Amino acid sequence: MASLALPAAAKPAPSGAAKVVREIDRIEGKALYRQSDWGYAIVDQRSGKVLASQNAHKMFDPGSTMKTYAVSTALRMYGPSYRFRTPVYQEGTVADGTLSGNLVLVGSGDLTFGLRALPNDTLAYENLPAVDHSYADELPHAVEAFGKPLSALDELAADVRAAGITHVSGNVVVDDRLFAPYEFPDGLMSPIWVNENLIDLLVKPGTVGRPAAVAVKPETASYVVDNEVTTVPRGKPTTISVSEPSPGKIAMTGQIAVGEPPTLRVWEVADPAAFARTAFIEALARAGVTVTSPVAGPNPAVLLPAQGSYKPAQLVGQHVSLPLAQYAKLILKISYNRGADLMACLAAVKLGSRNCQRGMGAEVETATGLGARRSEVIPFDGAGSDDRGRTTPTALTTLLRGIPGTSYGKTFVAALPILGRDGTLANVLNHSPVAGHAQIKTGNRVVGGNGAGQINVLGNSLAGYVTTSHGRRLVLAIAVGNVPIKTPEGFFGVVDDQAEMIESVYEHL
Repeated sequence: MASLALPAAAKPAPSGAAKVVREIDRIEGKALYRQSDWGYAIVDQRSGKVLASQNAHKMFDPGSTMKTYAVSTALRMYGPSYRFRTPVYQEGTVADGTLSGNLVLVGSGDLTFGLRALPNDTLAYENLPAVDHSYADELPHAVEAFGKPLSALDELAADVRAAGITHVSGNVVVDDRLFAPYEFPDGLMSPIWVNENLIDLLVKPGTVGRPAAVAVKPETASYVVDNEVTTVPRGKPTTISVSEPSPGKIAMTGQIAVGEPPTLRVWEVADPAAFARTAFIEALARAGVTVTSPVAGPNPAVLLPAQGSYKPAQLVGQHVSLPLAQYAKLILKISYNRGADLMACLAAVKLGSRNCQRGMGAEVETATGLGARRSEVIPFDGAGSDDRGRTTPTALTTLLRGIPGTSYGKTFVAALPILGRDGTLANVLNHSPVAGHAQIKTGNRVVGGNGAGQINVLGNSLAGYVTTSHGRRLVLAIAVGNVPIKTPEGFFGVVDDQAEMIESVYEHL
């Protein structure tokens, strides 16, 4: 008698989450990550359910994903519609066009101060492969920021002239007392910014053996540029160094090859108040206002009146910025380090402090207010460039899940780089189905230069939102720490691996 063999019960197909975990495990298993630590959290935005996680409460050096804490804090404390107001006051009386006293320009913490403004009331920002001028000394393809760096000063100078002042018999002073100057890893924070306190030095090759051409922006009496960059034959390496051997003198050395595109270098202004003062005096001259005091030189802060003593009747001009929402977009889209640090300083000001480090407390308050554990958010700057800073995947996803429900939520989410479309993610997975469906902040910390020529990725992370192919809205954070790489270019392999993880999330969840 024949018997009927029944098939064994079929194994159920792996869930979407299981497929994602399997793909992440495959990537983590590469030899490159033998010494590395991985952590991630993938969360359903609506329900808060954790769909997949690994080491989600473990601390990582996340780099620029820490900017999410600084920018969300500034938006929380000031509101997306806040505008920076930079006034000019007269200290003294005016007779026959002469001000017998001083003009005072009061710094408001306006990062762009007229720079980058587009006709549609938005701020311009760069999309990779174009790189923002603030990274000109670190990354290739840097370009000058859009716009005229002295436009706000020219506007204020015109206001002074319109107020009937044609001569200032006293001095011009910059009031930079909004907060105390503070040196973060990425540079000096100041309440006054002109050209974002950078000197742009655009180098173009000439003929072989002859000096290269250098265009300086902005041109002011604050700095003299000594150009010793030479032009070398096509194919030779381009190496350009910039230094300030003495105050006010920028020295440029090195070489640029024939056929090379213009190469941008920048120099950070050492004394923002003195720099702004000189530029303002020059703007006044262009507007037909003469000043008795010398154009260049230190800012005479001893002439300032008591802080907060300015009266409305003394106001002769004021520059009003675009809304803070535009600054949030600029900072997150291009990962602007000094811009994020400035947000931390402004948070301190809102708390009544002149100490920028007080802004770190405000960042922690933002995160814990949205449900993150205090012990999982440890910032030391606004940008994530201080390698003492730490956070966890859970803290990041908790912050990001909570933000859409706040008054500034739409502004924050819209400010994040869109994968494959703009900002620092414009050329990442731009031909993938996930392009346009993920809003992600990335961060990295790479160190090298020891005697053995070794390079270590201290941390590489991403955090943001993904709308999956199934229409599900997710919040995620992925971080890796301690990845030894052989060359600087090896870093991009780490980026590609994390991008594959995002693709898997988009496809399967």
